[in-house]
Amino acid sequence: MKNNKNKTYRLTLLGILTAIIIIQNFVPFLGNIPIPPLNPTIIQITVIVAAFVLGTKEGMIIGGIWGVVRMIKAYTLPATPLDLLLFTNPFISLVPRILIGLTAGIVFQLFKKKGKDQLGMVVGAVVGSLTNTILVLVAIALLYGNEYSTALGVAPDRLMAVLAGVVATNGIAEAAASAILAPTLSRVLLKVKRR
Repeated sequence: MKNNKNKTYRLTLLGILTAIIIIQNFVPFLGNIPIPPLNPTIIQITVIVAAFVLGTKEGMIIGGIWGVVRMIKAYTLPATPLDLLLFTNPFISLVPRILIGLTAGIVFQLFKKKGKDQLGMVVGAVVGSLTNTILVLVAIALLYGNEYSTALGVAPDRLMAVLAGVVATNGIAEAAASAILAPTLSRVLLKVKRR
């Protein structure tokens, strides 16, 4: 009986997190925190929560769903011409999102084995968030460096410095938001799970 209850909880939570990912992608201000001049995303928090509460595999599934939804949005509702160029490529939209669940989940499990669940959630959230930011930017630089440089109005040899600036601003803001929100939300869901 308990196994069926656990399976129902997991499927229900996977469904809810999938719905949240879709809403965050298509409803303005639910997937990003507009803090001028930054615009950090918070969608990775949903993926990280899935990895902490349900497990690494489920975190990767939710990350994959985010990646697919992001690709669909790039095809159907591109915010800029760059969206259509960049985010239709699975190496930019899909792979980094799947790896959020993998890295956050692995880090959390390593700390959990040592009895440091709370610290594991904070560190895992930061690692997961930075995984996304860094991999997306590296993939853009490697696959579309010239096009992206032109769009930004910078020389191609300055692109890496500009992208490092993005990591230092948006990337750090996203990691900080993840470190605060993902453990808080995960603790609440884990309490519900234990009942």
